[in-house]
Amino acid sequence: MIFCNLGSGSKGNSTYVQDNGPALLIDQGFSVKNLLLRMESVRLSATEVGAILLTHEHSDHLRGIGIFARRFHVPVFITATTYEVISPALLKNVDVQHFTAGDELIFHDLKVKTFHIPHDAADPVAVIVAGNDKRIGIITDVGAEIQLLHQHLKDLDLLFLESNHDMEMLDNGPYPLHLIKRIKSRVGHLSNEQAKALFEQLSLNGKLRHLILGHLSEKNNDPKIVKKLFQTTVQKITPKVQLSIAMQSRAGPLFEL
Repeated sequence: MIFCNLGSGSKGNSTYVQDNGPALLIDQGFSVKNLLLRMESVRLSATEVGAILLTHEHSDHLRGIGIFARRFHVPVFITATTYEVISPALLKNVDVQHFTAGDELIFHDLKVKTFHIPHDAADPVAVIVAGNDKRIGIITDVGAEIQLLHQHLKDLDLLFLESNHDMEMLDNGPYPLHLIKRIKSRVGHLSNEQAKALFEQLSLNGKLRHLILGHLSEKNNDPKIVKKLFQTTVQKITPKVQLSIAMQSRAGPLFEL
């Protein structure tokens, strides 16, 4: 399997997953021009994409979804509840395929397990993508570390996990109080410490080889803080794991599992 995060943060999100057949994009929050440049930088081709799965309706996850789908003639998988809150013009003339959170979708040689997560969106989902005896977990935009996550994050080879904000930076940063409360709430985003606690509680069986921390706030977090916080934990729990930080400004790296 191939995994590549094409960018992660409040200005845009998209992730590329592929096994032997067509690739699947998880979200498409960039302009098509920007996304194509990011894909070219890691030698990926948009013509390999066979579908897009939308996790929720926030603009940083769907900004370019309709234009990309129409240009490359690919379907968009989306829950009916999420579809209802999106402007009809966005997905006009797009092949829309509805699913329900909890469904397992079969996409060529990929199995995509979806499940509902707490976030301030209509019907947000996270996904586990399986193919070729490998499993990838993509968990972002989740407001609280919940027991349900533990049930799904088993036997993973790669985990892409939100580590959105440093609590001290958030409390002393430029955001107004109402926004700080929203980010901290059970439907907001995982802090660095919450993400670390979740990772520590996972029942890892030695398969995990890559931990990628994403959706870092540019104003309320710092990659150096995240890396320092997780390095000791990773070395203690599973020293064979490669730790990476996903960036907003660029794609990659590309992981082959």
